[in-house]
Amino acid sequence: MLTMPIAFGEEMLGAQKISLTSDNTAYQEGDVITITGTIEKVIPGMPVTLQIFFDKNLLQVSQVKVSQDGKFTDTFTAAGPQWQNEGTVMINADYGGSSTELNIEFFKNTSGEFTSNYEVKIGEGGTFDVQYTMKGGIISSMDLNQKNLSLEINISTSSDGNLNINLPRDSIDSINNKGQDIDFIVLMYEGNSEIPVQTDFKNVSTENKFRSIDIPVKNGDTKIEIIGTHVIPEFGSIAMIVLAVAIVSIIAVSAKSRLSIMPKI
Repeated sequence: MLTMPIAFGEEMLGAQKISLTSDNTAYQEGDVITITGTIEKVIPGMPVTLQIFFDKNLLQVSQVKVSQDGKFTDTFTAAGPQWQNEGTVMINADYGGSSTELNIEFFKNTSGEFTSNYEVKIGEGGTFDVQYTMKGGIISSMDLNQKNLSLEINISTSSDGNLNINLPRDSIDSINNKGQDIDFIVLMYEGNSEIPVQTDFKNVSTENKFRSIDIPVKNGDTKIEIIGTHVIPEFGSIAMIVLAVAIVSIIAVSAKSRLSIMPKI
């Protein structure tokens, strides 16, 4: 008679199903990471154990209370002496002998620290260099669109991330008629969509020769367009008019706006 409840208990635990999700797929140093999940069969008084691993090294462990409806949540900060290297972080949830895993990507904060250089061709001849750091994907091409006064960047993404880019003022800039800086317009093409979505971005630094911006990237994004008020070669006094027409056209066809900076950048 004693073996029956034990066998039943083992069956219950062995059949346990755990779901695990994070509020994003990629994070930078200093970000707060939120983990949520559900337990199919709640065992009263039993917490779920969350373990955070990087390259098989245990970074953090916590015991998280499970609500009566089987839900749980926990947060931790991607910072400290153990968060020194970039790569895949594995989150393991264990409950009653059953477990599940979730992988996220961790990037060091490299705003203003450019690691790559792309040579952009100028119309009929010449080139200029653009420094950038891309996290969560790769850049396949950069092209100057003189008609739209923009820099078009084709990307291939593998996770959420960001593009930190150094824009040379003598090649592309965004200023008003008084010579004062104004914000660029950044458009994102998501998946196979031909309609761009305006996205927010972060101004990193402004210097005499360069302007640096940080653009959030989501997994599945395919193209970024950075629109200014002039590109080389100069279009003279019609630059602002061309920009205004371009903006009106873009807003007219864009059904929504994606104003979401990459998680906590």
